[in-house]
Amino acid sequence: MKIRFVQLESDAFLTDIDFVTMSPAQRGVYCSLILYMNSNDGKCTFDPPTLSRLCNCQSPEEFEQIWDVISKKFQTRRDVIRHKRVTKELAKAKKYRQARSRAGLSGAKKRWQTDSKAIAEPLKSHSRAIANESKGNVIEKESKALSNTNTTEQALSSSSSLRAVAGGSQAQALHFNQALVSIIHPRTQSDRTCFRNLTNWLSEQIGRGRFNEDIFARVLDYAREASRGRNPAAVLMALMKKELDYSPRKRCE
Repeated sequence: MKIRFVQLESDAFLTDIDFVTMSPAQRGVYCSLILYMNSNDGKCTFDPPTLSRLCNCQSPEEFEQIWDVISKKFQTRRDVIRHKRVTKELAKAKKYRQARSRAGLSGAKKRWQTDSKAIAEPLKSHSRAIANESKGNVIEKESKALSNTNTTEQALSSSSSLRAVAGGSQAQALHFNQALVSIIHPRTQSDRTCFRNLTNWLSEQIGRGRFNEDIFARVLDYAREASRGRNPAAVLMALMKKELDYSPRKRCE
């Protein structure tokens, strides 16, 4: 990426005897070239007609006359002009930006890990409760089957078990939905509807045994990835369709 900000030290100009003794026209050309190099990766081509227009000189000849005086402040090789201080400041700015970028990525990684842990723990707790409840329902169902083989009674017992599992899924989904909304802020009511439908669908799939509780943390990772897009909600729905075979068109009205 292009470096947009560099340091310009005023004292470095005002205490430089060469700069102090320059005429106003020479100072103007000198500063114009430095500013241009700062925005052009620290270099420019020695082309008097072009540089004359860049520095607002009356003619290429006027530029060349001024250049004869200020050229000692630059390094010219193979018609490419550089400036020692400009090169140094650009390198410093690049190093600073890279350090900030690494620090930002490290901080983001820590926040993601914290968020995932905060979501995963209550989900695991709910999952254990659901497993225990489901186990108890299974035992109860088997006991009733042994004591009474009535088909209608068995169906009612099975239906009761499914409702218990669904209720548990909704409870653990609450934490997931809150985390999802905090990562991708809904822009419209349609976004909120999509998030609710996605949450309910995940709960249903867990209840049916297709996924375990880890799916919520996995989807939150997809949400963080989608949040960097221009339309995060749409990007998330596309990821869900690709990764989990989820069909947002059927569930987002």
